Amino acid sequence: MNFTLTKFSALTILLTGIFSISLNETYSQEKGLEVAIQEVHEYFSTNTPVNEDIHSFLVSKNGRLLAEHYYNGFRPDSLNNVKSVTKSIVGLLVGIAIDKGMIQNVHQKVLPFFKECASSQSVAEKKDISIEHLLQMQAGIAWNNRARIKDEWWFHESPHCFLLEEFPMDTLPGKRFSYNSAVAHLLSGILSRASGQSTLAFAKKHLFSPLGIENVYWQQDRTGEYRGHSELYLRPRDMVKIGQLLLAEGEWKNERIISKSWIQQTLSKAYDATSIMDYGYLWMTSKDEHPFYFFAGGSGGHHIFIVPSKQLVIVTTGHWDNARSTREIMEACRDFMKRT
Repeated sequence: MNFTLTKFSALTILLTGIFSISLNETYSQEKGLEVAIQEVHEYFSTNTPVNEDIHSFLVSKNGRLLAEHYYNGFRPDSLNNVKSVTKSIVGLLVGIAIDKGMIQNVHQKVLPFFKECASSQSVAEKKDISIEHLLQMQAGIAWNNRARIKDEWWFHESPHCFLLEEFPMDTLPGKRFSYNSAVAHLLSGILSRASGQSTLAFAKKHLFSPLGIENVYWQQDRTGEYRGHSELYLRPRDMVKIGQLLLAEGEWKNERIISKSWIQQTLSKAYDATSIMDYGYLWMTSKDEHPFYFFAGGSGGHHIFIVPSKQLVIVTTGHWDNARSTREIMEACRDFMKRT
């Protein structure tokens, strides 16, 4: 009897020790995360010009919001123009439309959606462009995202037709990556035509409302089309929800919002975009492996970072009409992800 009790006591001590070590490790990890969050917050608060450009910094782990910092007069209910993060959200909307059978598949050709555009040799040259080419930024249409011609397109009375009619092809579709805001806007036109409702109405019904995202603004072009490349305004907390949706591979509160296969395809490498990132379906994936992450990014410091191995979602927003701190904000987040 005494021997049995002794064995039991020894086992209890052993299990207690193991449990204590586990708790200590968890505590240490949490303290390390808290310290890293505080250091990034201090960097964003004190370093010029970043401290003049940053609007928010949020961190969620395991679906729980751990940190929420706002700067320069922005508040939790403030809408932010998330710039090219808009493209990534449009990519998700295309996946939903395919899931629901409104769009056949990514190989469907683009031109049949824009029959209002004048028939011409320039338009005919674009007959082989598919939806997938738009998603991967490999349409082959000549474009300079910083040229003055972009301003003409932006304010044109029919931006879709202006692109298809006036811009030549400089390579075959699928042959070369070329970052092109106008082809992302074409996807908004495809969504509205395929669904029979505006892109915003479609987004509210099938993405925003299921996630509890109610406060949004989205700018339209002169035809009334919601811009597929930019000018979507969101709250940072709602950007965290988008990140959490991807982290859960398309599920939200046990409801399937986007198919798992679309999320996987979205994050599959299509092109070596830069030295630090690859490009999928309007989302970017890191070349870093420790840790691996994927993200949406917009000029001015707008990001949704997702780190699957650490169950982290990190959101930043910034001064959308001043891109001077975009790189610094991203580098601070990359360093944060490596340390946590």
